[in-house]
Amino acid sequence: MKFFVLLTVYVLVVSDRVQGTLQLSTKVPENAHVGETVTSVRSAKGEGREEVICKIVAGDKNRRFLVTDCVIQVARPLDYSVDPSYNLTVNVTGSSGNPEQLYVDVQVQDVEGYPPVYNDTCEMPTRTAWGNSGDLNVDMKWTVKGMSMNIGEVFFSNHFYYNPNSVKDQVSTRVYSDNNNCLVQFVWKPMNGDDITFINSLWSTSIERPCLNCSGSTDGASVLQFEVLHSSTGFTPSSSGSCYTGPIPQTDRQFIFGGSLTISSMKRNLFTCDLPDNISVSLIPHGNGRDIIPLLVEFDAQPVGCPPNKYGVLCDQNCTCENGARCHGLNGACKCQPGWQGVVCDIPYSTVVIIETPGDSRRIYISGTVTLHCKVFHLTADRMMWTFPNKTEKWLQGAQEDRVRIQNIQSEHNGTYTCTVLTEDGAAINASYELQTVACPPGKTGESCEEECVCSHGGSCDRWAGCVCPPGWTGTTCQTSCPVGTYGQGCSRRCRCQHDATCFLTDGRCNCTEGWFGSNCSRPCPAGRYGWKCWHACACKNNAKCNNVDGTCACVPPWTGKFCDVIETDTYTLQIVIPLVLTLLVAALVLLILYKRQKAKHGAQEEPLEETRVLLELRNMEDDLAQSLQPGWLNRWERNADDLTLNELVGLGASAQIRKGRLRTADADVTVAVKSVRIEDRRCYRAFCREVAPLIAVHENQGGRKTGDIPTSSSSLRFVRYAVQISHALDELRRLRIAHGDVAARNVLVSGDDVAKLADFGLAHDVYTETTYVSAVNNDVDELQPMKWMALESLESREFTCESDTWSFGVLLWEIAAFGEEPSYQRQRQLSCPKLVGLLRQGVRLDRPPGCPDKLYDVMKSCWREEPSARPEPAELEQKLTECCQELDPLLAVDI
Repeated sequence: MKFFVLLTVYVLVVSDRVQGTLQLSTKVPENAHVGETVTSVRSAKGEGREEVICKIVAGDKNRRFLVTDCVIQVARPLDYSVDPSYNLTVNVTGSSGNPEQLYVDVQVQDVEGYPPVYNDTCEMPTRTAWGNSGDLNVDMKWTVKGMSMNIGEVFFSNHFYYNPNSVKDQVSTRVYSDNNNCLVQFVWKPMNGDDITFINSLWSTSIERPCLNCSGSTDGASVLQFEVLHSSTGFTPSSSGSCYTGPIPQTDRQFIFGGSLTISSMKRNLFTCDLPDNISVSLIPHGNGRDIIPLLVEFDAQPVGCPPNKYGVLCDQNCTCENGARCHGLNGACKCQPGWQGVVCDIPYSTVVIIETPGDSRRIYISGTVTLHCKVFHLTADRMMWTFPNKTEKWLQGAQEDRVRIQNIQSEHNGTYTCTVLTEDGAAINASYELQTVACPPGKTGESCEEECVCSHGGSCDRWAGCVCPPGWTGTTCQTSCPVGTYGQGCSRRCRCQHDATCFLTDGRCNCTEGWFGSNCSRPCPAGRYGWKCWHACACKNNAKCNNVDGTCACVPPWTGKFCDVIETDTYTLQIVIPLVLTLLVAALVLLILYKRQKAKHGAQEEPLEETRVLLELRNMEDDLAQSLQPGWLNRWERNADDLTLNELVGLGASAQIRKGRLRTADADVTVAVKSVRIEDRRCYRAFCREVAPLIAVHENQGGRKTGDIPTSSSSLRFVRYAVQISHALDELRRLRIAHGDVAARNVLVSGDDVAKLADFGLAHDVYTETTYVSAVNNDVDELQPMKWMALESLESREFTCESDTWSFGVLLWEIAAFGEEPSYQRQRQLSCPKLVGLLRQGVRLDRPPGCPDKLYDVMKSCWREEPSARPEPAELEQKLTECCQELDPLLAVDI
């Protein structure tokens, strides 16, 4: 970053002439810019407008200065630590033609904080592609989980995005660096109305505790702090608890957002914020304002660096390093190559160095190999000598470079290696290298590093301890998860979750049970909400109290009933009401019988009414799909009922039934599966219409390549070939931006020509009798979804995407490999939704079916990756499954 330091040049002219010369003294700060004026020789000589020629003839070490029109200027960057002073000799030639010498004593002033320190621990990579956060050198993603009074637990996540063209002057940064860490101070001036609403709510609830601290996950030294400053206080901290101490920019805004980020490592870091009690903020995601109680605020920081020759938090500064030096991605400091020094590494430096290969000492292992190179820079070596840990020596005559290769490294090779160079003038310069190799190669353990070390769940191998397990796992090979109630490194920490909640094995976060929320699940659902994540709205009426766990109502007198909407009456009243009710019931029964008889007579006349309702529902959707379908699509897909013959019942779903049938077409009669509503009510009709429209959209947009034939091979290949065809169907749905939502074996139709087709028969509730279902969250729809096929994010948010279809496709592959077995996690047939979410968050996945090839199981596991964006796309799945077919039968020719 740029450091704005007042540059002051002090000039002292000594008028005494000594032996016909004039002496001049001046001072210049070391951070003076190139082109900065040091002093004027003309004014020192007292020359007027007469033409004078000035030239530096001595004392300009490494050519740091130049003379232009008898004005001495800075030509190259200065460095107080390299050369604190210069004694310049300037020849001044006037009109007489006789040169006079002027001696200029230049004192370089040390400037605090300059040059910037090159800190390896917070170095940045060089960015080769555009990041998720625009021009920021750190991809920063924020995540907020909170409790909304209206809909229960909510989850928001997005990347900070910086574009200098769209948010000009909104963000300013400053970097401070020393040998311990790097400190980045930043200021954000909110301009958007939604941002100002959020900042205002944060300011109102954090006055007593203005500073928000967020601790990093990689180490205790990485800290993110920020606070809101208000114009009413002059943007000065409102209390002693303030954490922003940087400069305040000029602004006419009401709020500014100031903070600092202390970085001590360049690994990916997850910052978790310490939230104050009773805080509430206003978020406006997608234009919908919500007041929420934040339960979790996280910032995921992934260093990505700047493009080549750029540096700074915003990648808006130009690097100035020379001679192969590396430019620090945060503050632009230069890391010089051997033989160079100075601010920009442009000053030669006579030295001898030992360079190891590989260059990272952490990659030098027992039984490995290392090469030590002794190199001479800006010196002429007369002789070179190596001294080894065992006190033996190796001499070379006139060598400028030599190397020593150490193979099969053992403990006796450790020690000090010294390279001594004798120059032609008799000077001795040496360099030393300390070899301390104690680690085994990856996957090896034991004193001699010969024992195999295979650790599960990302565990690492230690030479003496064997497997070092990651947080949440234990055992000799990290094969066992932490016992219930414990978590963390070595399972040494106790969970603090309440009300029978489980905690995640890695970080101890609580997975709350029904009716509770908060960091330790100690807070009941807000009034009017109940159930898991408080997603259900209470139906209690007349001031009844709603149970936060199951939503049951505790009525207040005189109300009674399930929802407290019935007035409790006395015995005398009942004696009158009961006979009256019985009379009405008998009358209603008689009317019902008469109605049924009448309906039986006119049933044929009412069938067109029901068909009309369906058509109305479909036509209401025609406008919604106008961008995907051609005009008149509904009429093209209508068929005359006389052309359809219904046969036996195939199966029943929650709202539909499937019958086998024959459809008369222009070419021939074809066998079809006929799906119709099971119960004649609005809910079933709406569910039917929602499924029909996307199916028509798929057939109307058949622009992909045609699925060809796969020659028949052994029966063991048939199911894998079906999976190839289904993956192609998913690719077509992805192209149309349609999420299926229920990819499973039960929804696959195999045609007479042995081609698998992905459908949606709605038969989930009858195929698997032991499967647990959860309700989908829709405004006016009551649907049940089978949990074991649902992706992790769908279980938590009830949202379905093409990526969640990929997860379900992995379960379908498991069904194929298990020959139709019902999926089960840890051999548990029935799991509650919170329990299943907890298992998936712990990394538990469906076990490999017996006899399943490793490559096919690898495809399944890739579909079950926790991050949706990390899952393979259908086209990639199709390619991998095709390779599986070819491995099962190399002679099989697959033409898709």
